[in-house]
Amino acid sequence: MDISHDDLEFFLALWETRSITQAARDLNLTMPTASRRMARLRELFGDPCFVRSHKGLLPTDFTIANVGEIIQLHWQLLELTQRKTFEPSELKRVIRIAIPDNAMPFLLPNVVKAITDQAPLCSIAFLHSSHNSFEDLQKGYIDFLINPKSLVPRGSHFMPLHAFDQVILVRKTHPLVEIYRQKGTVNPEDLKHYERILVNDSYAATQNNDIYLSNYDRYFMTDNVQRTRIVVPYFIGAQYFLENTDLTLSLPKETAEKIAERNPYLTTIPSPLAKSGVIVPCLFWHERTHHDPAMQWIRAQFKAYAQTEEGAREARQDNF
Repeated sequence: MDISHDDLEFFLALWETRSITQAARDLNLTMPTASRRMARLRELFGDPCFVRSHKGLLPTDFTIANVGEIIQLHWQLLELTQRKTFEPSELKRVIRIAIPDNAMPFLLPNVVKAITDQAPLCSIAFLHSSHNSFEDLQKGYIDFLINPKSLVPRGSHFMPLHAFDQVILVRKTHPLVEIYRQKGTVNPEDLKHYERILVNDSYAATQNNDIYLSNYDRYFMTDNVQRTRIVVPYFIGAQYFLENTDLTLSLPKETAEKIAERNPYLTTIPSPLAKSGVIVPCLFWHERTHHDPAMQWIRAQFKAYAQTEEGAREARQDNF
């Protein structure tokens, strides 16, 4: 099989975009050239590779079964043809990272300093993570995603960074604070009398007027006993709804304590529903950039400046 780097690059562009027009645009090809490359791929592989549908191009069973090997072959060819040593000082690109708002002050300051000090021509764009972020990662709209550990989508890699406990943030004069002071604990029966604020960016979270059990809750909580009163997209902004209400907010311990330090009206209490040490924020990236020297260097900065001992322990457990 006489296959070239250009053939593989076009194949992967079709895989990512599901559009021959967009693939041609991304690779600066004319449509006649793109059509010829499509025909060449079909001849090389003896398969249509992609078929048209009302939603764009759909990969055939052959493509789905072999895309992993094709990605590896593509990067092997790149490594053979690009022997130049990577120099951070020459890196000139925008690194796009999707991240929850509460994770930024705890995971990123030292990483950002290391990158900006060593790669002065490199820029960093932070985007708010959402329920679409894994899809954005797959499509190449973002380079990295920081998200709690979950099922890893096909074609993605991850590195555990930390491990958080979950607590409840409330106003200092909240009845639950007095219950905790008297009993030394708060149980689910105590908690169920008070409504909560849910941090969730998904529109679906607003569709149930009673209790919406989000993926966030399914992962972090052993049970869900509270009615949701308010849904917000950000952790940091949610605190202002707690100051003069009996609402509660479940969130990572470090975030809650930092908010309580700066907000004189709020305090934290242990959560009776949370699983101990269950929140494991991870750095996710796609197979597409796994062998990119620049992205390997960026990941090394996260490992050096954002991964804690708890995160390293999680990584060992995951055989990372």
